[in-house]
Amino acid sequence: MNQTHEQNFTEVIDPIKTAAHLTWSLTALIGIPANLFVLAAIVYFRCLIFRDMRTISNIYIFNLAVADLLFLCGIPVSFFAQTAQEGWIMGPIMCKLYISGNAVSQFASAVFIAILSFDRYLAVCRPIQSKSFRTTQAAFALSVTAWIMVILEMTPLFLFVKLIKSSAGAVIGLKNVNCLVSGGKTRGSCMLFVGNVTALESEDEMNMTVMNEIEQNMLASRRFFTSYTFALSYLIPLVAVWYFYFKIILKMCQRKRQMHTKRTGTKKRTTKVTIMGLAIVISYTLCWLPFWIVQWSIEANLFQGSKYLLVCFSHFAFALQYINSAANPFLYVFLSDSFQKNIQKLLRTAKPDKQAMPKNSTEPLDTSKMLTILITAANPMCFSCYFKLFRSHVPAYPEL
Repeated sequence: MNQTHEQNFTEVIDPIKTAAHLTWSLTALIGIPANLFVLAAIVYFRCLIFRDMRTISNIYIFNLAVADLLFLCGIPVSFFAQTAQEGWIMGPIMCKLYISGNAVSQFASAVFIAILSFDRYLAVCRPIQSKSFRTTQAAFALSVTAWIMVILEMTPLFLFVKLIKSSAGAVIGLKNVNCLVSGGKTRGSCMLFVGNVTALESEDEMNMTVMNEIEQNMLASRRFFTSYTFALSYLIPLVAVWYFYFKIILKMCQRKRQMHTKRTGTKKRTTKVTIMGLAIVISYTLCWLPFWIVQWSIEANLFQGSKYLLVCFSHFAFALQYINSAANPFLYVFLSDSFQKNIQKLLRTAKPDKQAMPKNSTEPLDTSKMLTILITAANPMCFSCYFKLFRSHVPAYPEL
């Protein structure tokens, strides 16, 4: 009976798992080159060509791209760990580096999103008061401090993550998704486990007392991991981001009423900044919300009688968090006025299009076409379809 149930479960879940893995792969193929392009472009422009690319926002954007790139680079490891029949076979050091590194990149991405939001808040709502300390030197120092803080706060995960091997019982479940003990051949599992693993790795059969102790230890470890990472990498940054952009939107609405009789172009700029703020907040909130719903649902045993639903929702949630890191370059960089204008300058300097832009013409190069050319050159995949989505409405921050 149990064997039939397990077979039916596998038949239902396998297509969902395959679709999720394909989504992960596509996200990595898009997100990794996009973030690499952001890093290369900022370094190239900042160091070699345009001095006006040495801006505060670009320093934070660079760090955000690093965090997102590291997070997306964990996709191949996750894919391999979930598909390997032997369990975790990459050793204890890689086990620690993977889980703690994944948490560091996740936390760093959230931190730099919050820092970007704070910088926009100062630029829009406190431009005069913040002029003295909104400098590139201060931005660089804040970025270094943020990375140090992130690494220090995620150090406990590196210390407590363990590679557990057992022949009496195999611990199944990567990270904190679904930890349980079942019989089977010797496997290795990479997971957060606070306590002594000697009993768990014992070759002897485990009695009920030991099993209960191990189960309680697993639950406590998982609850610690969930609470710790939820507070630092989602809840606190989320509150900060919503607060800053709420203040920005209020300020923009006030300016819109004050400039009611002025030119239409100013009104359009106000609307674009508002749309950008909403896009940042909504994307960050919605892409990570399902993941944390899954984690806390597991803690509350809400899916105890719905294993199918839990697995399906888990794959969907994991895909969304990767999609967020892949989408960040488009939201934070390719929609930036200064970034776009300097790429236009580079294209006109390196290879001007005489047919599209006559010698005496001052008409700027179409940004979506220009970005499509650059991305296609950097990666064999075609990104033009993504830029068509942004072509009709390109929000941008005001140049302050």
